[in-house]
Amino acid sequence: MNVKKEIKPRKILFVCTGNIFRSLSAKYCLEDYIRKNNIKDTIVDSAGTIAGKEAINPIVLSELNALGIDSSKHVQKKLSKKDLEDNDLVIVMAKDHLNFINKNFNFDETVLFNEVVTGDKTSILDVNEAIPDWHSHERRSERYLRRAVRYIYKKTPRLYKNLDRYFLFLDFINGRKTQKYGFPFMPLHETKNTVSFMSIAIPQKEDGHILVIPKKRYSHLDNIPKDVLSELISSVAIIGKAIRKTCGGYNIIVNNGSDAGQYIFHSHFHIIPRNKNDDIKIEIWKNKKLTQDKFVSLNKKIKEIIKR
Repeated sequence: MNVKKEIKPRKILFVCTGNIFRSLSAKYCLEDYIRKNNIKDTIVDSAGTIAGKEAINPIVLSELNALGIDSSKHVQKKLSKKDLEDNDLVIVMAKDHLNFINKNFNFDETVLFNEVVTGDKTSILDVNEAIPDWHSHERRSERYLRRAVRYIYKKTPRLYKNLDRYFLFLDFINGRKTQKYGFPFMPLHETKNTVSFMSIAIPQKEDGHILVIPKKRYSHLDNIPKDVLSELISSVAIIGKAIRKTCGGYNIIVNNGSDAGQYIFHSHFHIIPRNKNDDIKIEIWKNKKLTQDKFVSLNKKIKEIIKR
C-alpha cells in the first residue's frame, strides 16, 4: 500500500516595525490572494521588530476594507528568534528591519518586499519616515498610507509568482512540484542534510548537470552551518568522482548573490561534466593590470574583512 507523502506548506513571515501597517497589509493581502486562487499550501504570518500594544491606524483598516480585506481582528506580534527559525522565508518591508534582525538575532536570511517583487533593494517607508512631522500633515499622511496599502495589494500577485526563486528546490524536495516540463525530481545521492539531483539544463555535448543542495534553504553559501557545508562538499566529491568515470573532468560553480548570476535563492552547487573540445565556456574575463602596491593593498583589505 502506497502512503501519500504529506506535503509541507510554505511558511512566510512579513516583518515591519510595529506590525500595524506594512507587514500587516502584506500578510492580509497575500492571504486574500491565496484564498481567491484556492492555494492550500502556504501559511502567512506577520510580526514587528518593536511591536507593542498600539492601535492599528484606521486609514489602513479602511483601505484594506475597500479592497475587500477585513483585518479588524489583527493582533500585533513582536518578532522572536523562534519566528525566524520557524518560517521558510522572512520578508522585511524596509532596510532597517533587515539590519535590526541581523544585529539582534544574528540572522542573515531576510529579503526585502521590493526585492522579491522587482529585484530592487528598496524600502517601503513608514509614514513618519516618508512624511516628517506627519502628525501636522494629516491629509498627506492619509494619502501616503492609502497609496502604500494599494501598492502592496497591487504587487502581491507578482510577489507570489516570484516566490519560486526562494521555494523551488524546497518544492522539489517536498513533492509539491516536478521539474520543468513535468520532468521528475530524482535524487541521485542523499545525506541527512543534502540532496543531489540532475538538472534538465544539460550542456549540448555532455550528459549531465548535477545540482547539490542543502535540504534547508540558505540563500547564501556563507550562511550555511559548518556541518551542513561539510556534507555538501562531501556530496560534491562523491558526484564528481562518479562523473570522472565517463568524462575527462568537471567544473564546480556556485553563484552567490544576484550580481554573480544567482537566480534561485537556495544556495547550490552546479557540477558540470567536461570533455576536451566540448565548446562549454564557463567564464571568460579580462584581467585588469595591477601594480604590486595595488595587489598588496587588495590583499590587506580582504584580510581585514575576514578578521572582522
